[in-house]
Amino acid sequence: MKVLIVKSCKVVGMKARAKIIWSYILKFKYVIAVLVFAVWITFIDQTNLRFKSKLRDKIEYLKNKKEIYKEEIRKNETYYKDLMTNPDAKERLAREEYYMHKDNEDVFIIKDETE
Repeated sequence: MKVLIVKSCKVVGMKARAKIIWSYILKFKYVIAVLVFAVWITFIDQTNLRFKSKLRDKIEYLKNKKEIYKEEIRKNETYYKDLMTNPDAKERLAREEYYMHKDNEDVFIIKDETE
Protein backbone atom coordinates (compact mmCIF):
# COMPACT_ATOMS: atom_id res chain seq x y z
CA MET A 1 0.00 0.00 0.00
CA LYS A 2 1.48 3.33 -1.06
CA VAL A 3 0.84 6.48 0.78
CA LEU A 4 0.84 9.69 -1.17
CA ILE A 5 1.41 12.84 0.81
CA VAL A 6 0.57 16.01 -1.01
CA LYS A 7 1.49 19.31 0.49
CA SER A 8 -0.31 22.37 -0.54
CA CYS A 9 0.73 23.49 -3.96
CA LYS A 10 -0.44 26.39 -5.98
CA VAL A 11 -1.63 25.99 -9.48
CA VAL A 12 -0.22 29.00 -11.24
CA GLY A 13 -1.85 30.27 -14.37
CA MET A 14 -0.04 30.99 -17.62
CA LYS A 15 -0.06 34.74 -17.12
CA ALA A 16 1.46 34.45 -13.66
CA ARG A 17 4.10 32.06 -14.97
CA ALA A 18 4.98 34.46 -17.77
CA LYS A 19 5.29 37.29 -15.24
CA ILE A 20 7.69 35.20 -13.13
CA ILE A 21 9.81 34.31 -16.15
CA TRP A 22 9.95 37.93 -17.33
CA SER A 23 10.87 39.09 -13.85
CA TYR A 24 13.84 36.68 -13.83
CA ILE A 25 14.87 37.77 -17.32
CA LEU A 26 14.73 41.44 -16.35
CA LYS A 27 16.52 40.75 -13.09
CA PHE A 28 19.42 38.87 -14.76
CA LYS A 29 19.44 40.57 -18.17
CA TYR A 30 23.16 41.43 -18.10
CA VAL A 31 24.18 37.91 -17.05
CA ILE A 32 21.99 36.44 -19.78
CA ALA A 33 23.42 38.87 -22.34
CA VAL A 34 27.01 37.94 -21.40
CA LEU A 35 26.22 34.22 -21.56
CA VAL A 36 24.55 34.56 -24.96
CA PHE A 37 27.53 36.59 -26.22
CA ALA A 38 30.00 33.99 -24.92
CA VAL A 39 28.10 31.12 -26.56
CA TRP A 40 27.86 33.10 -29.80
CA ILE A 41 31.58 33.89 -29.93
CA THR A 42 32.64 30.39 -28.89
CA PHE A 43 30.46 28.24 -31.14
CA ILE A 44 28.29 30.11 -33.63
CA ASP A 45 30.30 32.99 -35.07
CA GLN A 46 32.14 32.57 -38.38
CA THR A 47 35.50 33.18 -36.68
CA ASN A 48 34.81 31.13 -33.57
CA LEU A 49 37.47 30.01 -31.12
CA ARG A 50 37.89 26.58 -32.71
CA PHE A 51 38.54 28.17 -36.10
CA LYS A 52 41.03 30.59 -34.56
CA SER A 53 42.90 27.80 -32.82
CA LYS A 54 43.18 25.90 -36.12
CA LEU A 55 44.53 29.04 -37.77
CA ARG A 56 47.03 29.52 -34.94
CA ASP A 57 48.26 25.94 -35.37
CA LYS A 58 48.58 26.41 -39.13
CA ILE A 59 50.52 29.65 -38.66
CA GLU A 60 52.92 27.88 -36.28
CA TYR A 61 53.36 25.04 -38.79
CA LEU A 62 54.07 27.50 -41.60
CA LYS A 63 56.58 29.42 -39.46
CA ASN A 64 58.44 26.17 -38.82
CA LYS A 65 58.43 25.36 -42.54
CA LYS A 66 59.72 28.88 -43.24
CA GLU A 67 62.68 28.32 -40.91
CA ILE A 68 63.43 24.99 -42.58
CA TYR A 69 63.40 26.60 -46.02
CA LYS A 70 65.58 29.49 -44.84
CA GLU A 71 68.15 26.99 -43.57
CA GLU A 72 67.99 25.13 -46.87
CA ILE A 73 68.50 28.40 -48.77
CA ARG A 74 71.57 29.18 -46.64
CA LYS A 75 73.03 25.74 -47.41
CA ASN A 76 72.36 26.14 -51.12
CA GLU A 77 73.91 29.62 -51.18
CA THR A 78 77.13 28.36 -49.60
CA TYR A 79 77.13 25.40 -52.00
CA TYR A 80 76.63 27.79 -54.94
CA LYS A 81 79.44 30.09 -53.78
CA ASP A 82 81.72 27.09 -53.40
CA LEU A 83 80.70 25.85 -56.82
CA MET A 84 81.44 29.20 -58.47
CA THR A 85 84.84 29.66 -56.83
CA ASN A 86 86.24 26.15 -56.54
CA PRO A 87 86.99 24.19 -59.75
CA ASP A 88 87.24 20.93 -57.78
CA ALA A 89 83.66 21.42 -56.63
CA LYS A 90 82.55 21.80 -60.25
CA GLU A 91 84.29 18.59 -61.18
CA ARG A 92 82.79 16.77 -58.18
CA LEU A 93 79.29 17.98 -59.15
CA ALA A 94 79.75 16.90 -62.76
CA ARG A 95 80.96 13.46 -61.75
CA GLU A 96 78.43 12.77 -58.99
CA GLU A 97 75.27 14.31 -60.41
CA TYR A 98 75.71 14.05 -64.18
CA TYR A 99 78.01 10.98 -64.37
CA MET A 100 80.57 12.78 -66.55
CA HIS A 101 84.07 11.42 -66.95
CA LYS A 102 87.38 12.34 -68.48
CA ASP A 103 88.47 10.95 -71.85
CA ASN A 104 90.95 8.48 -70.46
CA GLU A 105 88.73 6.89 -67.78
CA ASP A 106 85.73 4.58 -67.53
CA VAL A 107 82.90 5.12 -65.03
CA PHE A 108 81.14 2.22 -63.38
CA ILE A 109 77.95 2.99 -61.47
CA ILE A 110 77.27 0.58 -58.66
CA LYS A 111 73.92 1.05 -56.99
CA ASP A 112 73.37 -0.27 -53.53
CA GLU A 113 70.03 -2.08 -53.29
CA THR A 114 69.66 -1.35 -49.57
CA GLU A 115 69.13 2.36 -50.21
